[in-house]
Amino acid sequence: MPAKRTFATACALTAGALLAAGLPVGAAMAAPKPLDAPVFSEPGGRYTGSTTVELSSQPGTKIHYTLDGSTPTKDSPQYRGPITIDESTNLAAIAVRGRFVSETEIEGYVVKSAEGPKLSFVVMSDVHTSSLSDVNRARWAANFDTLKTLVPDPDLIISNGDQINDNNWNTAPDHQVVRTIFEENLDRLDLADTPVLMTHGNHDVRNSDMAQYYPADWFPGGATGYYEQKIGDSTFLIVDTEAYSGAQRTWLKSRLAALTAEPGAVDEPVFVVGHRPTSGTIMDGAQSSNPALNADLSAFPQAVYFSGHSHLHLNDERSIWQGSYTAVNDGSMSYTETPHDAYQVYGDALYDEFTIATAQALVVDVYDDRTEIERINFAAEPERTYTLDGVWGQYQQDAPFDSAGTLAGRTWTVRLDGATPEEVRANFDYTRDARDAVAPVMTGTPTVTVNGAGTSVLRVPAASDDNAVYGYDVRVKDAATGAVALPIRAGAKVLSDFQFAPRPSVLEIPLAVINGRLPGTKVGLTTGTAYVAEVTAVDMVGNRSETVTVEFVAGVAPDEED
Repeated sequence: MPAKRTFATACALTAGALLAAGLPVGAAMAAPKPLDAPVFSEPGGRYTGSTTVELSSQPGTKIHYTLDGSTPTKDSPQYRGPITIDESTNLAAIAVRGRFVSETEIEGYVVKSAEGPKLSFVVMSDVHTSSLSDVNRARWAANFDTLKTLVPDPDLIISNGDQINDNNWNTAPDHQVVRTIFEENLDRLDLADTPVLMTHGNHDVRNSDMAQYYPADWFPGGATGYYEQKIGDSTFLIVDTEAYSGAQRTWLKSRLAALTAEPGAVDEPVFVVGHRPTSGTIMDGAQSSNPALNADLSAFPQAVYFSGHSHLHLNDERSIWQGSYTAVNDGSMSYTETPHDAYQVYGDALYDEFTIATAQALVVDVYDDRTEIERINFAAEPERTYTLDGVWGQYQQDAPFDSAGTLAGRTWTVRLDGATPEEVRANFDYTRDARDAVAPVMTGTPTVTVNGAGTSVLRVPAASDDNAVYGYDVRVKDAATGAVALPIRAGAKVLSDFQFAPRPSVLEIPLAVINGRLPGTKVGLTTGTAYVAEVTAVDMVGNRSETVTVEFVAGVAPDEED
C-alpha cells in the first residue's frame, strides 16, 4: 500500500481523536508522549484466500478495532489475538491508554478465491487532469501504487471519459498531460504492456483532437469515438455518449445481437463502456442522457454497462442497477458528488454544497460464472473542493491520502444465471425491488457542546445500518415557541461523512448554516436561547431511523465530565 500521509498530526491528543474514542474533550490532559497508531502485520491489498492480520501497539495500550469501515472507539471490540479476514473488507484500529487515543490506522483487504479470474481490469472515470505539477504527479503516483496493490497485473485499464478539464474546446493539448502521467506510472510499475482503453467525454474536446494525443490502441475510435476491443475472452464495446445516434447506434445493436447469439452466450457478459449514464438506471438516472442507448441495451441482459460523468459516489448501493441489463457507476478520479439534498460540515458551519474531495474507481474480476466488482477509494481528505473564501481547486494538495486502497462498500457480484434472457433477468440481484429495506438505528444519545468559535455543535454518535448511513435529518426548533430556528432546507440532510475512511464514530454538526455561495453569510442560533434538536438517521436509499431529541441552550456548554 502507499505510505500514509506524512502531514498527519504527530500528537494524537486532538479533540477529534478524543471524540473518535468516545471520550469527552473537556477531560483531556496533556499527554507525556503521543500514542502511535497500531501496526498491522499485513498491509492492505489483494489476497488469495483468507489472510490473518496481527495488530501491535506501544506497551501499556489496548487496541480496539472495527471491520466495517468505521472509526473504532473504546466500545469497539478489543484486540485479543490475530484477526482472520476471509472476505473483502476494511480493518481499522486505534491504540488507547487511559483517556488518550492514537490516530486511526485503516487498511483495505480485497480477498479473492483461489480459482483465479479469467480477466482483471480497472475502470476509472473523470480523471480531469490538466497539470504536470509536482502535486498532481504525486497524487497520480499514489493512485497507481494503490491500483498495483489491488491488481498486480491488470489485463486492462479503462479511463471512461473526461480525461481533461476542457470547457471551451480550446485545450486539446492537455490530453498530452494525461498520456504522460499514465505512461510514467505504467513504466514505473512495470505495466507498460497493459492495454489502456479510453472513451470520449463531454470535457474531452473533439474525438479527432483527442485521438492526436494517445497511442492508436488506447483510442482506436479516432474520429467516430466508438470501437470494439477483445481482451482475453471478453468483448468491450466502447460508445461515444456525446453523439449516440445513426451509424453508432446501428453498430452497437448489431454487435450486441451477434455476440449474444453465439452458442452458450446467454450467460457471458458483454462489457459496454460509455461516459454518460443511461436514463432511469444507476442513482435512478441522475445526470443521465441518451434514452436511445438505454433502449438499445435493454434488449440484452448480458450487457454490463459502465459509465461515469455524474461523479456520484460509489458508496451508495444505487450505483449499481439491474433491470433489463446491468448498469454500473464507475465513480470519479477527480472529485465525487452527492445528490443535491445534503449539507456538508464545512468549518464551523454547514454548507449546501455537493462536491467531495475524494476519488474512486472500480476493480473488476471476471470468472466463469460471475463478475465481481470492488469499489475502491483512491484519495480522500476531510477538506472540501472549495476553500472558505470560495476559491475552486484548493483540494487534494498532499499525497498520498489516508484512505487510499480502502473499500467504499461490499463486493458487487453480477451473475447471469439462466438458460434464456428472461431467466437471466429474473435472477438479477440488484433490482429496485431488492434494495435495502432495513432502517438505521440510533445507537447513542446526541449531545450539544460549544466549539472555540462559540457555535453550538451537535455531537451525533454514528447510527448503525446494514449498509451505510447517508446522513442525518436535523431540525432545530425554539424550545418555547416551536418555531424552526435553523434555515436547513426542508428534506435536506447533513452528510454523515460516509465518504471518508474510516467513517467518524461521532459526527460533529455545527448548528450554523452558510447561506449563498462562499464565503456567504453564516446564520446561527441566539446565544442563551433554549432549543430542541430533532435527529433522524437516513440510509442510502431513504430508510429512516426513529427520531431522537436533545434539549440545549445555545452557546452554553454542558458539563462534559463523566
